[in-house]
Amino acid sequence: MDYFMTDIHGDYTAMIALLEQPDLNWGHDKLVLGGDMINRGPQSADVLQYTYQLQQQYPQQITVLCGNHEQMLLDYYRHDDPFWLRFGGKETLKDLQEKYDSAYILQLVDWLEQLPIVHEDEQYVYTHSGLDIQRTLDQQTREILWMTEADLYQCDAAALLQLTGNRPIVHGHTPVERIYFDSVRLNCDLGSQTYPIVEARGVALVNLTHMNYQVYRPFSGKVEQHRILHYDSSR
Repeated sequence: MDYFMTDIHGDYTAMIALLEQPDLNWGHDKLVLGGDMINRGPQSADVLQYTYQLQQQYPQQITVLCGNHEQMLLDYYRHDDPFWLRFGGKETLKDLQEKYDSAYILQLVDWLEQLPIVHEDEQYVYTHSGLDIQRTLDQQTREILWMTEADLYQCDAAALLQLTGNRPIVHGHTPVERIYFDSVRLNCDLGSQTYPIVEARGVALVNLTHMNYQVYRPFSGKVEQHRILHYDSSR
């Protein structure tokens, strides 16, 4: 099975509820994490450490992408840029320092610095938020980490498919209430800690093989099952 999860934003409870199910087998199944693991939520350090260990344990099965919140952390550590602290970084930094020593934190930072911004397989192209249609996949810049859903969905569908070799783009970054697939783009960010309607916030584990998803709702503490809604915008 092929899975995708994005924009966890420090919700360790949601991540564990979805990823530690007995029917998931990381020796066989594949998972792409779409970035924004940290900030906003209460357990960013736990999410970061768990994700790091999972990827180290299953390097062929688990792919982790850099999101804009990871990039802000990197800018803070590498260039003393305080911008990160305004968007949940202050709380994440405190959480990291309370749970891990400085050497381990720097080990996590080194790992984050190596994360790709684009991943591709035979079926899909994965990115945190979007793609620049003026650049090839291997020439994308970190500016795409802040691309809004509006910008991505204003791109010509045919141009996007030409860029990706007719593979749909799986992404997150802009929170939505339900997951829709328009044959070109699949936004899987269900607004953990960020969606304006608190009751609708969630983290989704998207099954790309069967085109359905499980979503953990922090408000209710329950996992729901949904089908991905599909309409074709490529014609």
